[in-house]
Order: sequence, then C-alpha cells, then structure tokens
Amino acid sequence: MRTGNSDIHLVITAGISYQGRVEPAPMRFRNQGEELVYCSPHESVRDQAGLLKAASDIPVELLYPMSGLEIEEPVLQPGRIGVLLGQGQTAQVLRNLCLMVYRDSPADWEKIVRLMERLFHLKLGSPVENVRGAIDLSYEQPGVREPLTLSAAGRSFQQMLLIFAYLHAHKRSVMLVDEPDAHLEILRQRQIFVLLRQVASANGSQVIMVTHSEVILDAALDNNLTLLLEGRADNLAKKTDIRESLKLFGTAHYVRARQKGYVLYLEGDTDEENLKALAVKADHPAVRVWDEAPNVFFVQNVYSQPSIESEIERVEGGFGIAPKDHFNGLRKLLPGLRGLALLDNEGRNPPDFVDASLQVRHWKRYELENYFVTPELLLRYAAHANRELDLFAMPDELTRSVLDEAILERIFGGDESDFRIYSESPAEARRLIWDAKTQTIKLSTFAEEFFRRLGSRTAFEMLLTKGELHHLIPFVAAESIPREVIEKLDLLEELFRQAAAIVDA
Repeated sequence: MRTGNSDIHLVITAGISYQGRVEPAPMRFRNQGEELVYCSPHESVRDQAGLLKAASDIPVELLYPMSGLEIEEPVLQPGRIGVLLGQGQTAQVLRNLCLMVYRDSPADWEKIVRLMERLFHLKLGSPVENVRGAIDLSYEQPGVREPLTLSAAGRSFQQMLLIFAYLHAHKRSVMLVDEPDAHLEILRQRQIFVLLRQVASANGSQVIMVTHSEVILDAALDNNLTLLLEGRADNLAKKTDIRESLKLFGTAHYVRARQKGYVLYLEGDTDEENLKALAVKADHPAVRVWDEAPNVFFVQNVYSQPSIESEIERVEGGFGIAPKDHFNGLRKLLPGLRGLALLDNEGRNPPDFVDASLQVRHWKRYELENYFVTPELLLRYAAHANRELDLFAMPDELTRSVLDEAILERIFGGDESDFRIYSESPAEARRLIWDAKTQTIKLSTFAEEFFRRLGSRTAFEMLLTKGELHHLIPFVAAESIPREVIEKLDLLEELFRQAAAIVDA
C-alpha cells in the first residue's frame, strides 16, 4: 500500500444493489502506519449520497479462522460482539452468536442443529445462560453417555458452527471467510460449499470465500466462481466454454497457464531435469531465460512401478491426455497462450504438429536419454563415483565387465558375433554402431539396469536410478551434444521469451 513515503492508491469497486440496479461503488484505501487502513469513497461517487448510504448499511464482516475456544464465555452485548469479531477474536464470541440465533429465532437454531448433525453426526444442545453469566453449550456424541462441552469439539466443527451461526444472526449481510475448508476432508469440503451457498441465499446474504481447495473450485464452476489473479477478475462461471474446459482439466491448470503464458508438455519430470542439464552443459542461451518454476504438463507416467515421483506427477499433470486436446481446452480461456510439446519417439516415428500457438515435436531417437547415454559416459560416471565415494571394491575391470554383459544382452540380444565386431571397432565406428543399434531401445531403462547390476555385484546401492540420469550430463562432452538437442533447446528458449513478453504486456 505504500512505497517509501508515497501512498500506493488501492481502489476496490463493489457492486451495490440500489434502486433496482447494481451500481458500482469504488472505494479508495490508504494505510496509516502498519496497523491502520482508512477507507473512503472514490472521487467519482462522493456526491452520490444515496448510493453511499445504501453501501454503508450493508453489514460486512471478516470471519477469522477459529483458534483456541475458551472453556467459559461470558454473555456479551451485541456491540461488544461486533468489536471482538472485528478484532478477529472469533473464539470469544462463538457461543454468543449461537445464543443470539437461539433467542431471536429458535427455528433458525433448529436448522443449524440439523446441519451440524448432518455434517458431523453430532447433535448440538441449546445454548443457555448459566448463573455465572456465562453460556453453556454442549453436544451429544454417539457412544458417549454424557454431553460434551463445545470446547471439546474439533476445529472444523467449531469453524462451521461459527459460520452458520453468523449467517443466521446477521441476515442480509456480506461475510468474508478465509479458507472455511482448511480442516475438512475432501467430501466435507464439497458439502460445505453447497451448504454455504444455500444458507447464504436463504438469508439474503453473500459469502466471499478464499480457498485453496480444488474440490471447491471445481464445485463452484457452474454457479459462482470468480478468479482474482494479478489485479484482474474473471467470472469463470459465466463463460460456458471455459467452464467445460476447467471441469475437464481442473482450475489449477488454468491458473498456472495464465500466470506463465505457456504450457510445456513433457513425458515426465526426468525430461525437464535432463533438458535443463543439457542446456547448462551446452551453455545454451535458454539457460538465461529458463523458468525456474516452469508450467509443465506431464503427458504420461514414465514409471513402470508406482512411486512417490510418479504419484506427484500424476497429481500435477494428467496422464493420458494428448497435448493438443489439453492445449486447445486452455486456449479457449487464454487466446494468447503458447505451447510446446517435446515427446518421445518410442520407435513409432509419429508426425510433428505446428501451428501459430502450439508446436508438438518428437525426438527422432527413442527418447531424450538416447542422445547422451553411451557406454563411455556410464564408465566415466562409475569411475568418478568410485573416486568420490571411496568405493575401492568397484574396480574398473569389474565395471567394464558388468557393462559389457548388459550391452551384449540388452543391445545385441545375446549375439556374441555382433558384439565382438562392435567391441573391436575403432571409437568412431563404435559410436555409429551404438547409435544404429539403440534407435528403438529405451536407453534410460538400459542405464538403470546397468547401475542395478553393478550395485548387486559390489554390494553397494545403485549409483543412479532412471529418474536421476541427469547427473550423467555434467560428464558429457559439450561438443558431442547432437544438433537435434540444440534445436529443441532453441524452441524452449523461444517459448520462454515469447511467454515472458506476453505476461509482461
């Protein structure tokens, strides 16, 4: 709100229902010190007394999350309740809000009791003022003989009771609530959103909520989801094509694409690590514009067995969705979006696809690892690890023997004659034979198999797994990086530069 001694003008415009229409009422905010913020009508509406009076008559309350409910809560006057709510002391007024609803409208209290029982399978009693001037409020739990005091309930139970009690005690109000779903499991997150919408509508109120729950975001798409990002508001529920795309791909994909201005499609996070390591090794210009938190969509599960890495990728991406389908869904929302897909060949030689916004490129070899995994590189890395880790039980002769066995079996299919020709050929001829024989072989799997065999023969752990092969790249000779890899890095550099220009604009 302020830089140095100069105010940063912050204007927030509210839509006020006035004389049968929704009128804009912009308000200007400025800070005074670190703790005070002053709000005043914007110059454009200062002479509209009726509109400002209608705006000031709307009760607006920020409900802070519950924390540390007091064991005993005295009966408070409405004015004091309002002050404590404004100070964020929700734990000191929860029982008072319940008592207000119970006294003013027993029927509303019964609605709250039924809602809480439906959600949590706990039955609330009635709030009563005791002889000490405090409020008693308890609940019944199945299997427990005596009623339990409200302070014994869970945080999510108390939070939802606070929200329901406030909405019924302050009808025709605006309630700002921060992450009401924070302590709830997924099923209840969706239930809470539906109930909040219904209760607020029945009481003529409005709920503005902040959430990180994708469950709630997805549930809000059909009715009332506004995305606020970098000073821009999008009413996503009003855009049918956008709504359908978000239902299919999730709101998080839209948010990341809008923030970054691009989508990079890769097979898995191993490709991301390998590409960056190759760019560094080649001193490619892409390194200087590389996005440290790229918006990557992983198109398939590259792991043969479930693991922590594969599950993270599954959640972050959406295995099985083609890049063109995913990108076209997002492009309905973001016409200026840019996309690049770098995909494995897998011996199928699929055609590339290029249009003004999206490029789908395939490696000519089986996969990215086929451009740097060679027998010589594996030997260099193993020798380095032997020195660094003092693995004197792993002599070079043993490493060479394990590698030759793997090459004979996995690359030459056990054909000893062809393997002998390869082994006895000059270095340049061996490289050509290697490239030809491995065109349709997944060399990431071969490298992992070599390290697994080496580990079993030496009683040491595997030096590298398939997901760690980017550690090989520092041992690659920069001049040996194939031209095709450089061309793909050129595409990445172009993607990052174009997207940065669009986002900055």
